[in-house]
Amino acid sequence: MGAKKFLFWRRNNAPGKPFIDRKYIEDTLAVSPVPIVLICVLVWAVSSVLLLLSENQQRDLTVWVDGQRAPFSVWARTDFAYVDTGATEKLRQEAAAQALKACRIDRSIEDRIAGETKMFLNVLGIENAAADAGNKPGVLRAEKLVYRQEIAAQVKEKHPELLQKLKDLTDFGIAGEEISKEIDGRKVTVIRPVSDAADDVMTYELIPPSAEKAAGELTGLLKLSGEAADEFKRMLTGIFAGGTLSIDQAATAAAAEKEMAKVVPVLKRCRRGTMLIERQHLITRETVDMFEAEKLALPGTYGLALLGNQLFLAVILLLIALFFLYRTYPGIFKAPRRFSVGGCALIIALVVNFIAMQIFFYLFRHGKMVNYELMLFIIPVPFGAALLSILLGNRTALFAGFIIASISSLMILPDRSFELALRWFAISALMAFFTRNVTNYRSFFVRVFIGSVLLTVVVNCDVIHTLVKNMRLEAVKVILYTVAGNAFFCAVAALLMVFAFELIFNVDTSMSLMVLSDFNHPLLEKLKREAPGTMFHSMTVATLAEDAARAIKANAAKAKAGALFHDIGKLAMPEYFVENNVDSPKEYMKMPPQRSCGIIRGHVKEGLKLAREYRLSSFIREVIATHHGDDLISFFYRLAKENSSGDEGQVLEAQFRYDGPPPASKEATVISLADACEAASRSLNKPAPAKLEALVNEIFIGRLRGGQLRNSELTASELNIVRECFIADLISFNHGRIAYKKESADDSAALPLAEPSTAAAEEK
Repeated sequence: MGAKKFLFWRRNNAPGKPFIDRKYIEDTLAVSPVPIVLICVLVWAVSSVLLLLSENQQRDLTVWVDGQRAPFSVWARTDFAYVDTGATEKLRQEAAAQALKACRIDRSIEDRIAGETKMFLNVLGIENAAADAGNKPGVLRAEKLVYRQEIAAQVKEKHPELLQKLKDLTDFGIAGEEISKEIDGRKVTVIRPVSDAADDVMTYELIPPSAEKAAGELTGLLKLSGEAADEFKRMLTGIFAGGTLSIDQAATAAAAEKEMAKVVPVLKRCRRGTMLIERQHLITRETVDMFEAEKLALPGTYGLALLGNQLFLAVILLLIALFFLYRTYPGIFKAPRRFSVGGCALIIALVVNFIAMQIFFYLFRHGKMVNYELMLFIIPVPFGAALLSILLGNRTALFAGFIIASISSLMILPDRSFELALRWFAISALMAFFTRNVTNYRSFFVRVFIGSVLLTVVVNCDVIHTLVKNMRLEAVKVILYTVAGNAFFCAVAALLMVFAFELIFNVDTSMSLMVLSDFNHPLLEKLKREAPGTMFHSMTVATLAEDAARAIKANAAKAKAGALFHDIGKLAMPEYFVENNVDSPKEYMKMPPQRSCGIIRGHVKEGLKLAREYRLSSFIREVIATHHGDDLISFFYRLAKENSSGDEGQVLEAQFRYDGPPPASKEATVISLADACEAASRSLNKPAPAKLEALVNEIFIGRLRGGQLRNSELTASELNIVRECFIADLISFNHGRIAYKKESADDSAALPLAEPSTAAAEEK
């Protein structure tokens, strides 16, 4: 195939013709395996990317909250070492607690205590000191001494030593009562200002004496005993009570930081495959440390290796689904367009599930979802099942549901993927069953909504029980709101996507086909005006096909819609068909058999042309193309052979056969048989039940022998049901009426009498 032809390029563009041959594109894609291959590759790629993104999201512990329980188990992907923040912080706090507190000497308080103590000692040890001191605190304390004479004698003797000791005590600091309790006899760093400059200080480490201890040291210099020593010590303790030290918070904090900085972080090592956290275990700070360290330790090629793993996993799941789909429904692989529609719907469902997962992570991070298990109720699994079921039927929805359930479960809870896949596959299968016979949009919306609520609650009832048991009333409200919101989204999204597929891809659904069957379509209106006989024939065929399809549990809406449009090609030359013009056989006999046969065969091509012009669905086009299959137009074939004057070689059988393939789907086969039976029944002069039954049997046998059912999906038992249904309907259509005997040949007796006048009525 040349490049231009591959691009659907016209080699010789005729004037007025489109530059790109749309019909050629559609016809080529309708039989080419390329769309199937492309859509499989696209599903594979999208699944792999979503799995890769979701795994990274699962490892992001910013969505996990301390104190919650892990929703799934996690194993180390590589060897790594991590800092145990909890243990390290504990050591830091212990180091900070051991750091020396910083105490600053208050010079003003020091001067006051020193001055008062000196005055107290001077009053006792120096003559005439009391007169000079007046009524100051030191003097008053000295005058209150009971053993003043005994104490004064000792103070006078040891006066220089007492003053020196006092200087030493005040220089190094005395701890007041509050400071003594806080330092609890431990060493501190004493900061002594030397000048008014902030940084001009002296520091030294010691255990500062308390007021009582300082008083005891001074008392120990004297040769006092008994009550005199106690009294002297008590007086000094009163003077030293406030102390000269105060806690320097800034210096203390700096010292604590310095000690904490010396702490060596606690390192722990994990090997690849080690379980980092087990499902339902509490998430701690150490868990976060492990995940962060493991993420940093991953080699640069890990992303490619992970992508390769996800690609392999996705292709395995896809191949399994395709294998079983081929074994149970091989026909879809012969319809690239339908296969492509299913692939697109599957991709949309997977992306929607991934987006729902991201929304859950956002709500979980902000505390709106209080438990990780609530993710089971926010993923719109019924959406994909409902969409695929209405677009392609139950069988395709079943296998697509397997892929959606498997990929989505791996995205969300990898260590519980099998359990979750079973849950969601059950929801998908039952949702496909819920929506299998929907014939209008309102019913579709209601069924999806109610089905989503019921299936989500029933399949996850054990999880709901656990959540309610642990979280009480709060869980009930959250679950109800989540399930209802999810169901509403599934119903609205599925309905909107059905509209989109019908408009963009021209997909035929039971609902769109029911809309076509309401006789308001422009083609049916035109058929009613220009070919009323064909319209009546189509309506009768539609009734036959609908009843038979319903009897074999096929799609009755498809059968009815296809039957109504199967003969629209006769609009091109309606007068040449006997149902519209009783003289049409005479017109045919005037023409050569080949010409007459061409007109009859042409209604199929004309019908396809009109169907493409009015954008009718692919099923309608299938019915138009296959309702005669490649059957032989035997009357004109025999007539041509008779007119050939013995030269039968000039008459080719192919010229007298329809161009279409035999019908394949159940609905198309039923329409083809109904068309033949209804048309043949009109040729009977007196359609008695026995004649109608024999006619239907003859047509069915003829179609079987002629090979017109060779591609059909109908089984022998279904074919027999269709036959019996046709016989019953045709007998009902052609039943006779009772011939009522006339009482008088004069019809005037049957005319209504004039109403009597009011006066005459009153007289009677």
